[in-house]
Amino acid sequence: MNMENTDTDKMFSELKDENYPPKDTDGLKPLTLKELMNKKFPMLEWIVDKLVPTDSMVVLSGLSGSGKTWVILRLALCVAKGAKLFDVFPTRQAGVLIVDEEMGDRWLQERMQLLGGDSELPVFLLSLTGFKITKESINKLLKLCEKEKIGLIIFDSFIRVHTARDENDSVEMAKVFSLLKPLPKSGISILFTQHNRKPVRGYQDDPSQDMRGSSDIRAAVDSQIAVKKKDNELLITQSKLRHGEETPPFTLKIISEEGKVRLEYVGEANVYKSKKTNIKDAIKKILVETGKPMYKREIFEALKALGTEVGYSTYKTAIEEMVGNELNEHKGEKNTVYLSLKEHGEG
Repeated sequence: MNMENTDTDKMFSELKDENYPPKDTDGLKPLTLKELMNKKFPMLEWIVDKLVPTDSMVVLSGLSGSGKTWVILRLALCVAKGAKLFDVFPTRQAGVLIVDEEMGDRWLQERMQLLGGDSELPVFLLSLTGFKITKESINKLLKLCEKEKIGLIIFDSFIRVHTARDENDSVEMAKVFSLLKPLPKSGISILFTQHNRKPVRGYQDDPSQDMRGSSDIRAAVDSQIAVKKKDNELLITQSKLRHGEETPPFTLKIISEEGKVRLEYVGEANVYKSKKTNIKDAIKKILVETGKPMYKREIFEALKALGTEVGYSTYKTAIEEMVGNELNEHKGEKNTVYLSLKEHGEG
């Protein structure tokens, strides 16, 4: 007789008698497909039409000096008043809280005066208070928003208020966004500014990939808007909108006259590029930043890590078009192929 098997059978028999069948599902109550299909969802609502959904998280990114502050202050004033942003995008009137860890009272006052801000509007400020995103501080914000009927919080800038040790660490950033979630769940929209990486000379910008920090930042938000300044114009590009089609890029003209500054809507910008062109630009940027040849599969994985939406067939076609013109192709071991950037002037 095999005593080992008998003891094992007895052990599993005891376990079964004690724990099976389970008495409940420990709180797990999955939806059936039928229940999901019968659910009725409300229409998507906006605090700024086509740009900032209600109950959402939005990031406004750009280089230092790109005009982000002018945009967020104009947006704050328009939402507080219920006026059209740039005389084009309708807003839902609500109180606005600006958590400023960049400028300070003096600069905020000066810019609000230049924008013609009405001091009676429900705009509230926490300026250079050392605010950090914690469970306690978010609870305080919830109480303040309820008291003052605040529907939009603007954090300027994100890097100044989050507590992650490394904003390139996806786990760290996931913790930060977990702390923020009670705000949208309570009907409060969040808009925060974030800096872009410095551009690489000779390569076109990609608003969806230029933002600094972990790709989890882009993944967490409902809308990503990029600002780029050239001379006295701002190019506004919405590169992500979770629940709808992105608003076409548009241009604003910065007009300064009679001691006031206004942002005038010029119209849609002619900056559309094919998906393949965007992929090509991203490939070149990856090779420049890496500074060494990379295998084809490595580059593809790097694109995916950045959050670039690309299938392998589209990627392969883009590579084939670039080899010989912008890229050199090299044979490695076991029939592997790696790529490097052609030097300028290389024939």
